[in-house]
Amino acid sequence: MSNGFRASVKEYLKSSGYSQIQLAHELGLNAKVLSRKLGSDGKALITHREIRVIITTLARWHAITTREEAHHLLEEAEVGASLFSQQEWDTPPLSTLTTTLANKPEAVPPSDLANQPLQTRRHNLPTLTTRLIGRGWTAHRLQQLIGRDDIRLITLIGTGGSGKTRLALSVAREQISAFEQGVWFVPLAGVNNPALVPVSILQALDIPSPPGFAPSRSLITYLEQKQLLLILDNFEQVGGATEVIEEILAAAPGVKILITSRVALRMYEEHAFSVPPLDVPDPAVSLVPNELLHYGAVQLFVERAQAVKPDFALTEANAATITRICARVDGLPLALELAAARIRILPPSSLLGRLEQARLTILTGGAKNLPGRHHTLRNAITWSYDLLSPLEQRWFCRLGIFIGSWSLEAAEALMQEMVGEDQEVVSAVDMLEQLADNSLIVQIPYDYGLARFTMLETLREYALEQLDKHDNVTCLRNWHACYYLRKAETGEQALRGPQQLVWLARLSADRDNFRAALEWSLQRAKDGLKINTLPRPDRPQDQQSVAGSRILSSKGRARTDLQAHEFHLRLAAALRPYWEWQGYLTEARHWLASALALPVADDAGETLLAARAKALSEAARLSSLENNQERAKELVEESIVLWQRLDDPEGLAGALLHRAWVALATSDYETGRAACQEGLDQLAHTDAPWLRAQLLFYLGAAAGFMGEFRRMEALYGQSLELFEQLGDISATADVLKDHGAMLILESRFADSIRLLSKSLELCYRIQQKQYLTTGLCWLSIAAGLHGKPDETQATLYSAQIKGAVEVLMGSIGLNSWAETHPFIQAVEQYIRSRIDEESWEAARNVGRSLTIEQIMDLVRTIGEGL
Repeated sequence: MSNGFRASVKEYLKSSGYSQIQLAHELGLNAKVLSRKLGSDGKALITHREIRVIITTLARWHAITTREEAHHLLEEAEVGASLFSQQEWDTPPLSTLTTTLANKPEAVPPSDLANQPLQTRRHNLPTLTTRLIGRGWTAHRLQQLIGRDDIRLITLIGTGGSGKTRLALSVAREQISAFEQGVWFVPLAGVNNPALVPVSILQALDIPSPPGFAPSRSLITYLEQKQLLLILDNFEQVGGATEVIEEILAAAPGVKILITSRVALRMYEEHAFSVPPLDVPDPAVSLVPNELLHYGAVQLFVERAQAVKPDFALTEANAATITRICARVDGLPLALELAAARIRILPPSSLLGRLEQARLTILTGGAKNLPGRHHTLRNAITWSYDLLSPLEQRWFCRLGIFIGSWSLEAAEALMQEMVGEDQEVVSAVDMLEQLADNSLIVQIPYDYGLARFTMLETLREYALEQLDKHDNVTCLRNWHACYYLRKAETGEQALRGPQQLVWLARLSADRDNFRAALEWSLQRAKDGLKINTLPRPDRPQDQQSVAGSRILSSKGRARTDLQAHEFHLRLAAALRPYWEWQGYLTEARHWLASALALPVADDAGETLLAARAKALSEAARLSSLENNQERAKELVEESIVLWQRLDDPEGLAGALLHRAWVALATSDYETGRAACQEGLDQLAHTDAPWLRAQLLFYLGAAAGFMGEFRRMEALYGQSLELFEQLGDISATADVLKDHGAMLILESRFADSIRLLSKSLELCYRIQQKQYLTTGLCWLSIAAGLHGKPDETQATLYSAQIKGAVEVLMGSIGLNSWAETHPFIQAVEQYIRSRIDEESWEAARNVGRSLTIEQIMDLVRTIGEGL
């Protein structure tokens, strides 16, 4: 299959306003799986069934409207029209596709129109001095909509500077001959009174209004028998003129109206057409200049830069910098043009540096023949901001406190908890809808049906500027940090139960907000300050327990002021399980190290000491995963001493679990067993089934290492039963993984592979990267020792898995103790010795190049060979 099919599908989704996540839902796929299938590398297979569903879904969504478009997709997918039966072509949604593309009208040559009589003029469109860039697909789609008989009112909606007017004019020029009386442009930027809209339209048409007649009546009379396209530009400030639009549509069936606006009209007849920023390449992905020029944002920046500096060029040396510039200004055409104008005096690296310091300050100096609102990006945003009511302005600015995106629940909490005594209580849903209608925020789809919103970073910078002038920013940042501490601690508990995948998605969506809360709390902690919140004794989440500590559960939840030091410790510790699950081990080590580096005062309270004890234990876990067992032992023993001092049984049991982990990794099996048993004794009078299951799990591991295999089986069984009762898929996969590894010691290689394969399938499904990586490490050994289908092939399997493991370990920051254990090293050397070194290295390099899907296919191949 060619990449053309993948590219076309993504373009159809974008132009129609649908997302890959919505398409993935129709296909019954995880969104990330579909993203890989539609990726440019073309490695993930798109099946015939998926092609059928994609095309019928696009037809049902009206993302494709002609049978030619469907046939073109089938050709790009390298399958024929026979993929659908004739009956399917004759049945909706495929039967709704028209059989021929609408003929594109030829543009009328501008043959001295100014000297012709009024009746022969076909348009008053201003001359375009630059070409339309990065909007080819969008322009084509808009032309199709204008050509449809059932659509007569189209509103181009987008934030200021997104290029709505430029797109409308470019498309309108292609439509001149499609309308008997042509296409007429009506600029409304200078009109503030809705009553003047009919006058403005008459003036654009050069039609006088007879004395004694209202302008609206004169306009309707003139338009009744006409066939023309009206373009009403900058309609947002005269929204009260929708009544005139309704009258025109009702009285003049031959008239169509194309409106540009930052605000949706919310009329029944309206067909809203979003004009998003231009495509921006991902700064994290390295692309060569020719590849970058496929992105509209890069094309526009380079072309405008060359207009002011003719020798400017996109090169290997500046490609990454220009990519970051385009991302920094959100791909907004106006911002790109203003930034490119600075290339006259600033090299790209200097421009980027200034943009990173303050975007709105550097994005000034627009062309003098442009409207004043386009001379600076700040002016363009202020134009939109001034259209808001004072209440809308206040909440737009406050929403700027979120980083990246935020959930509906977060916005509701903000609007409930941060309302002053003299301020009006608002509905979060209504407020978000109003701000979205004004193109100041955008709703984005997300997994598990979560409603989320975001704003462009340029708008966010403006919102924070205004917030700093008119609101208590420190109070809002404190609220933001406390909200995300509550969410992190709730999520830590939830990752242990049946809702763990839902919560994994929620935590992932708010990764940027967690980082902001960590940075804010660290800054406050270094300054010796507190983080205060408004008292909310009725808030149910304040009564929930904190994982791993009786003290933090009973005394740390409902307080309205926290030492920032304690706050930072708690937040970093609560996020450790999420970071490990996702393979963000390097980030986890960074934040826990910053938390533990804060000095502890002699008079520190017990909640701060409990938070430190928990953070020490979590950091020990991370050091052990880094195979720095000596450091892990130091950290966890300090944690144990603190928990004993605080008399917190649950906290002590958790630290003893991590002490056992270190002991087992260093072959100190007796200490490991004793630590697990002591931990279980601590939980004798505590309701902590998840922690009890963990201690039973590692007690079983200690028994296995000591050759007590029957006891090992019994303890693993008890642990597995508890985890399954709790609905913890991740922990279930962990037990299966370690049980499978232990069976290698009994030479039960086939059984080992079965359990490891089962664990790996679970890890792949829930995207548990740490367990997936360590499970593959054990599978490499089990498959090699099993020797099936023959020793040579088994050794090649082992080498391929080994290569894959090396890449995965590097990507997540994992360094397993097994990589340096003498016995395991001897076993791996034995497996390796069965083939020549060249063959081993070749197979290992194959493994290093495999995608995660290909790795799982190899796992299944090994399992099928039992």
